[in-house]
Amino acid sequence: MTAALLALVASYVVLAVLLLSLNLRSSWRWPVKGGAIAVTASFFVIAFLAIHGLLGWPTEAAPPARFQLHAALIREPAQRGQDPGAIYLWLSPKSAQGEIAGSPRAYALPYSRALHAATARAQAKLQAGQSIDGQAARNPKKPGGLTARTVEVELYDVPATPLPPKIAG
Repeated sequence: MTAALLALVASYVVLAVLLLSLNLRSSWRWPVKGGAIAVTASFFVIAFLAIHGLLGWPTEAAPPARFQLHAALIREPAQRGQDPGAIYLWLSPKSAQGEIAGSPRAYALPYSRALHAATARAQAKLQAGQSIDGQAARNPKKPGGLTARTVEVELYDVPATPLPPKIAG
């Protein structure tokens, strides 16, 4: 458990204890007190379910506009249609100058044959030691906010940086 997660849990416990102590001493009627306790308990459940997204699960948000690919996993759709499939990419955002500008994060993208093929090629190159960069651009054909379902991802090789010539001396 991380320190941030422990701090979040501790803050909810403090709020619950504060609410309960105020409820025991207040002159409110018991239905109001019971309702406040039920609302507080329901927020514990909501917070527990919401924390799930903070613990390292892939995000369905749009990937960064420019990124470096570190790893990928392809989950093909089920034949009977229950599982639509997904493509998981572990990416680091890159600045306009081409430098890594943040920590890596896992992204869950909707499955498509084109992205499957591009990701499979990129995986082979990653295993051979080649660096892979990419771009994510908004797809104007798909309505809605900027999510993983409304972006097109392009993966490409990073050109090898030539070494400076050796100086004899």
